[in-house]
Amino acid sequence: MGAMDVELHCDIVPRTTMNFLLLAEKGEYAGSKFHRSIPNFMIQGGKAPKDKGEGSSYWNKAFPDEFDDRLTHSGQGILSMANSGKDTNGRQFFITYKSCPHLNRKHSVFGKVIGGLDVLQRLEQVPTDKETDRPIHTIKIEDVQVLENPVPKALELESIRIMKRKQEKKESLDSRNSGLVGHGTLNNEEKNKKVADALPATVDAPITIGKYMKNNSPKDKPSKKRSAPTEGVDLDDEIGSAIKSRLPPPPKKTSFGDFSGW
Repeated sequence: MGAMDVELHCDIVPRTTMNFLLLAEKGEYAGSKFHRSIPNFMIQGGKAPKDKGEGSSYWNKAFPDEFDDRLTHSGQGILSMANSGKDTNGRQFFITYKSCPHLNRKHSVFGKVIGGLDVLQRLEQVPTDKETDRPIHTIKIEDVQVLENPVPKALELESIRIMKRKQEKKESLDSRNSGLVGHGTLNNEEKNKKVADALPATVDAPITIGKYMKNNSPKDKPSKKRSAPTEGVDLDDEIGSAIKSRLPPPPKKTSFGDFSGW
C-alpha cells in the first residue's frame, strides 16, 4: 500500500524508543502483520510471526510505562505501545486513526507518523472481521528501515558516564583510606608527644578566680605530704584520732531531758 515515515521521541521516552529501534534493527518487525484494525480508532501490529502470545520486548521481559504530558494521543498517526495493563510493555504497538484522549497515561506514546498519512487512511478502509477486528485482507509490514539510530551513541556516552562515576568513587575511597592509614602509622613516641602537647602546662603561679579571693599560694602554706608507714607506728590509733577529730562536738546538756516527761 505504500511507505510511512515515523519520527520517534528518543529524548523524551528513551526506554520505549530504544526497545522499538533495537527490535527493528534485528528484523523482528519484518514480515509481521497488523492483526487488529478498528475504524475511527487505531490499527495494531508488531506481533512476532508464528507467535500466538503477546510477544516480548528486546530484553525478553516487560518494561515499565513512560508517560510525559508533551506526548498525548492527539490526532491522527500517533505511535503508541499496546499493553495488557500497567508496566506490561513488550513489542506490540498501534497507530491512531484519530485522537484518543482516553488512552493518555495508560499507553506510552513514543512516536508519530510524519509522512505517508494517506497510506494510513487506506489501511483504515480495509474491511475487518466484525468479531475479531482482524483485517480480512492481510496487511503486512514488509520491512522497517532505521534511517538514524541514536541508541549506540547514547549507550556509549552512558557507559563512559558510568565508568567515570565508578572511578570518582574509587578515588574518593582511596583518598579517605590513605588519610586513615597516615594517621594510624604514628609510633609510640609520637603518640606520647601528641598527648603531652594536648595536656595543659604545669605552672608554679597560683590560679585564682575573682579579685576578692585570697591568693593562697603554695609558698604561704607548707605542703602536707603523707609519709610511708614505718615500724613502731600504730595505724589504727592514727585513723581513730583522725576520725574523732572530724566528728562534730557533742551537744550541750540541757534540763529538758528526753520526751518521756512531756
